[in-house]
Amino acid sequence: MRTAWFSAALSTALAAGVSAHAQDAGVFEKWLSPDSPECVPVSEFKAVSTVTDLSAAQFQFVRALYVALPPVSHTLPPGDRAVMARSGGVAMLALVDAGQACARFLAPDFIQAMLTQVGEGRNEHIGTPVSWRPALD
Repeated sequence: MRTAWFSAALSTALAAGVSAHAQDAGVFEKWLSPDSPECVPVSEFKAVSTVTDLSAAQFQFVRALYVALPPVSHTLPPGDRAVMARSGGVAMLALVDAGQACARFLAPDFIQAMLTQVGEGRNEHIGTPVSWRPALD
């Protein structure tokens, strides 16, 4: 049941990502439009919004969401940390590397709620992490 709920939520998140540009992006529009620069200094976000550094677990969550947003990426996006920028009731998530945000998207309320849960370490069941180890021939 929980898996079905999460799958539905993720599907909704992906749909929200597809239509993110159709939503009112507020002050973030210039960094989310198709003609925006590929990378933007985080300092530009700080000039117009409140920027919060996210935890390592939240970074992984944001990175996973970004990879799944259409068009689906086949590689991990650049970045070693994540931030949330908020202004006027709108939130934008960004993956950051060397002070530059090269992966950005709007975060609807339900994504922000899940991000808070991740930050608080809330989960229903912790399974065995998947790992890959090269064969020892």
